[in-house]
Amino acid sequence: MNTKFFSGFLAATAVVTGVVSQSSAASAAALSPSDTVWDSAQPTILDKSQTGFDDASYQKYVQAESVELPNSGQFKLDPTKLKLKYDYNVSAFFINEGAGYRNQLAFTSKGATNTKGLLFKDISCEGAGCVGAWGGNALKLGDSVKLGKILAGSQLDFSLRADGLNRGTGANVFGTQTAVNEDGLQHIVAYAVNNRYLLLGFEDLFGDKNASGGKNENSDRDFNDTVFVVDVGEKNVRDLMKPVPEPSVALSLLGLGAASLMLRRRQNSTVK
Repeated sequence: MNTKFFSGFLAATAVVTGVVSQSSAASAAALSPSDTVWDSAQPTILDKSQTGFDDASYQKYVQAESVELPNSGQFKLDPTKLKLKYDYNVSAFFINEGAGYRNQLAFTSKGATNTKGLLFKDISCEGAGCVGAWGGNALKLGDSVKLGKILAGSQLDFSLRADGLNRGTGANVFGTQTAVNEDGLQHIVAYAVNNRYLLLGFEDLFGDKNASGGKNENSDRDFNDTVFVVDVGEKNVRDLMKPVPEPSVALSLLGLGAASLMLRRRQNSTVK
């Protein structure tokens, strides 16, 4: 067997396998409105004096109400592909909220670590620095919750139950998978900031911008209704920032590797 060409074939196959694996890992739907995770007690909240986390440096990324989230030099990520390459004790930090709704945030992890949990049961804040001030003072800027140790090969996903504190099982739930959101729209954006943290922002209103009637809620599509940072470790962030070949490119590489292997086998068979 020609190991050189077989190695090339395996390399092409590995690329395709990686792409398919990422696609499969990202196929999970958002949590349902009636999932038991929403009934969980609020996990222990640590304030920034306990963690040393500096939320102030991230407030510049939080836009005013009804203004679309700017990409002020951050590295934009695909929120459906937050797959960790390295083990890490993950934490989520509340940055700000610009919502009249009393939203709730939860996470899932699938793969090497299969778990789910509530992060923030009542996303509301008032006072200096808070974008919104529509009632509730459950969180302070920079408050955080630990997700626990998430192993390499795990896919992280986040779901927002819009006004879940008030609407309960009648609330809309939006996740990273646009196709499974009831309105078929994107409701979360994700960025890598300073090659260190993930910055995510949710839009909590159903429907397209300014659409009304039916279930539409005259959304402003500003993605500032829940803004939070996730600490997955610098190595994982840098890995998420690496370009991933498109499936068509990967399949082409696989085809090329297979063709090369077959050609070499034919050539070898003619040599005595």
